[in-house]
Amino acid sequence: MEEEALLRYYDSYDQLREVSQQYVLKSMGDEPLGIAKAQGVRVTAADGKEYLDAISGEWVVNLGYNHPRIREAVLAQMGEAEYTTPVWESEPRTRLAEKLAELAPGDLSKTLYALSGGEAVEGAMHMAMRTTGGTDFVCLDGAFHGRTFGTIPLSYIYPGMYEGSNKGLDSYLKRQIKVPQYYCYRCPLKMERETCGLACAELIDWSLERAHTHKPAGVIVETFQANGGMVPAPEGYMERVAEICKDREVPLIVDEVQGSLCRCGPIFASESYDIEPDMIVLGKAIGGGFPVSATIATPEYANLADWEYGFTMSGHPVSCAAAVAMLEVMVEEDLPTHSREMGIKLVDRLRALQEKSEMIGDVRGQGLMIGIELVEDKGTREPAFQKAADAVEACFERGLMVGRTGPVFGNNGNTLKLKPAVNSTEEELMEMLDRFEAALIDVGAAS
Repeated sequence: MEEEALLRYYDSYDQLREVSQQYVLKSMGDEPLGIAKAQGVRVTAADGKEYLDAISGEWVVNLGYNHPRIREAVLAQMGEAEYTTPVWESEPRTRLAEKLAELAPGDLSKTLYALSGGEAVEGAMHMAMRTTGGTDFVCLDGAFHGRTFGTIPLSYIYPGMYEGSNKGLDSYLKRQIKVPQYYCYRCPLKMERETCGLACAELIDWSLERAHTHKPAGVIVETFQANGGMVPAPEGYMERVAEICKDREVPLIVDEVQGSLCRCGPIFASESYDIEPDMIVLGKAIGGGFPVSATIATPEYANLADWEYGFTMSGHPVSCAAAVAMLEVMVEEDLPTHSREMGIKLVDRLRALQEKSEMIGDVRGQGLMIGIELVEDKGTREPAFQKAADAVEACFERGLMVGRTGPVFGNNGNTLKLKPAVNSTEEELMEMLDRFEAALIDVGAAS
């Protein structure tokens, strides 16, 4: 296929790149890849090369690209009304909120809309503060909850992240209460899971009692720390945290921006545990590729002052129509079961590869949320940062898109991420693993 046939406005990929560098302010990285077309799990770059996408467009298109049901719903809504102000009623907005209430665990029945995950986390913070009268939130080291002024203090900080870069901004950033993350492979408390008594969870209780400066407003956690190293909460952790929150009379806010919509198996990641959150935050995949996010709350915590929170594009009808279609497909095709079953197959194969590799230290997964941690030595567990970077590049060369993160995050991640579309076929997934394994062999991380 000729390069020109893939682009609509520019004569070549080189021209696209040149114009982009001149006009686009890139605050989230700058990878030299232009996407021209995408269908399902396959992506065609502007230079004609084809890739298998094992990260769902950065865990956003959980049904793959250009899904026919989502496309149909979007086009139908565009033919009716492409925009409705949030002040007025909107059928897609109402239908999505109703659908979320039907599917969500416990008594989660009130939906507050936003545009991104970070904004939705702030929505949860607003409601928690209004209900409790508190201002301080307990969160986990290694967490990622957004890049807004309200959510940066809740998120990871790696060495050098703000050196010389936040002058004049730090006065806006209220410091929140951080406790060690759950990370049994690299326990921050230097303990063993069999005898630790879930000490990392108990620190949340201590913090709610003593570490706050005013009054605690809630606890914000992920059930699966994605940017923090692709780490699932250990058995019993979420249940203990939920118990602590109930005893301390603060809301348990579960950030599922990355883990929901069958990514970790169930439609809601919280369903993997015996808990009923007071709020769940959704983003990324909820819009089926279109911009929308949401905080679902119980009636007890659904409290806001008039006009204190909201966005002009909140509950955008096209995005909500796409989201409803996506949820319908997930239920009709029983994608929670498919995600769990396929995830088991992938993890089993990766652990077999781990046994033969001196550099695969750990394989972690729930559903199709999978992390492969590379180490220099299995005994010392020294992170293999450069090898992980080399592996990502080798995957890319073999036409496979994967992600990378790790214990210090930033550009030094040593954990490779696989987050393919949750409706991927077994054949597609095994093709991804074939390329992944070959790439690890290419860089000497497997044999």
